[in-house]
Amino acid sequence: MRKPLDTSNQPFPIEIARIDPVFRGHLKVDELHLRHGLFGGGMSGQMSREVVSRRDAVCVLPYDPTRDEVVLIEQFRASLLFNGDRAWSVEVVAGLVEDGESVEEVARRELQEESGLETTAPLLPITSVYSTPGFCSERFHMFCARVDAGKAGGIHGLDHEHEDIRVFTLPFRDAFSQWEAGEISNTPMAIGMLWLALYRERLQQNWTDPRGLRP
Repeated sequence: MRKPLDTSNQPFPIEIARIDPVFRGHLKVDELHLRHGLFGGGMSGQMSREVVSRRDAVCVLPYDPTRDEVVLIEQFRASLLFNGDRAWSVEVVAGLVEDGESVEEVARRELQEESGLETTAPLLPITSVYSTPGFCSERFHMFCARVDAGKAGGIHGLDHEHEDIRVFTLPFRDAFSQWEAGEISNTPMAIGMLWLALYRERLQQNWTDPRGLRP
């Protein structure tokens, strides 16, 4: 049973008439019937909105500041078939937050499961964002992990999750160029490449919390 949604902290009133479960599988889909306050005053008419309900995720960009290399993974993504794109996607490490886990714990767990690596310094927070707020509740919390890229490679992942993950490294400039050319097209990679482009030289000099770094 889903707990009632808390709307007490919203800037405008929201009236939820009911929430109907639409689908329960790998993803959960709910249909909300609601009205909400308008910028010009008053309330909207009643509407329905489908929402994919999903746990928070954690993304990790593994980076070796000594080699100036990023560690990337490649795996099959069925959703890419719908646009006729290559179904094997180049990405950063990522995974869902399970009950009782902190986002930092998930970052370290997924780094080991998907790449076989461990961070050699404190994790650096990059950002927390909604992946697709138009229809999905998922947020992802992104970190940069300092790793030894010389140890990266091979096939990783968990069999019971049907993971078949190829791990490889690229010099930062090559990874950035591939993203810039549209050859690596997903949101965590875009955020990771732009963040690293901004801070990598300073990280090479002193691995520290990025909140203390300024461009």
